[in-house]
Formats: sequence, structure tokens, C-alpha cells
Amino acid sequence: MQLLDHDMIKNRLLKLIDETPHQETITDDRDPSTKWGSHISRCDWNHNNKLDRLWYKLFYPNFDLSVKKLMKESNYDAPLDVEDVWFQQYFDNDSHGWHVHRSQFTGVYYLEFPRGSAQTEIVSPFSNKKKKINVKEGDIIIFPSLWIHRATHNKNKRKTIISFNFNLDITKCAENNYGGISHFN
Repeated sequence: MQLLDHDMIKNRLLKLIDETPHQETITDDRDPSTKWGSHISRCDWNHNNKLDRLWYKLFYPNFDLSVKKLMKESNYDAPLDVEDVWFQQYFDNDSHGWHVHRSQFTGVYYLEFPRGSAQTEIVSPFSNKKKKINVKEGDIIIFPSLWIHRATHNKNKRKTIISFNFNLDITKCAENNYGGISHFN
């Protein structure tokens, strides 16, 4: 799924992100033998729930409409409670090692994704197999937060993503989609 009006807001969003205070080079090399520690060049995770960030104000309306549409099409027609939103920028050889998130759902918006950029890999909890997610710039992916995933080593120009965590009021989802039934007898 593409973010609503990605092409219209991309350049303004990148400019605002470039002007945003951020953490420089987040590194986590706890297990160097795996060569899958994290190294992220720019990130604003430390402001993940601040709603006054200029880039966030531009991004959120399009994000909200896009995600609500996708969730409704997936029979998850329920109020969205976004807990965290932050950007990450990957430069040459940056990566984000295997990890999970909090909340019910997590996702990635591929704001700047030049050809050949590092892909997201997810481990299926059903088969325990890795799968590379094929995306293009402007795409949003959403998956359960506890699915193990990573960003492989970036061997390209700068890649910019916006990550997010959110919950749905599943009781409202059940009421909306299953005739008011929110429990089983």
C-alpha cells in the first residue's frame, strides 16, 4: 500500500527531517559474531511520542488516512491508537539488527528508498523462515509487533524510513465487523 500523496509530500518531509534534532549514529554491537548489530546514522527515536515535530505534523494526516483505510479493508475497522512514530536514516553499511516492537502492530513507511536499498526481513512465526519484503518508495508495510524483523545492511544512497507502533481497540473491531459480538459463548 502506498502512503496517500507520497509524491506530493516527500521532498517537504525529507527537508523537515533534515532540519529535525536527532540522535547521531545509534550502534548496538552486543553480538559482533553475528555481524547483525545495529548501526543507524540518524534517528529521532528519543522524541518518538512528541506530536509537535514539524515533519510529524506534515506526515500524520496522510498516514492516518492510509492506515485506517488499510486496516478497514483487512476487517480491522477499529479506532487507531498510535504510540510511537520516529524516523531512521540509513547510510552506507547501516543496518538494524533483529528486533521486535511493543504494541499490537508495527510498520514502516519507505519515504526515501533508492533502487537497491536494504530491504526489511521478517521471520514468520509459523514457519520460522526469513522473508525479504519487496517494497518500493512510498510503500507502507504493517505487521504484528512481535514478529522478529530487521533492516539488512544498506549498500546504497541514503534510505529514510518512518517507523510506527500502534494498537487497535479490538473490542470495537469485533462490534463493527461481527454484529456486535465481542466474545464467544
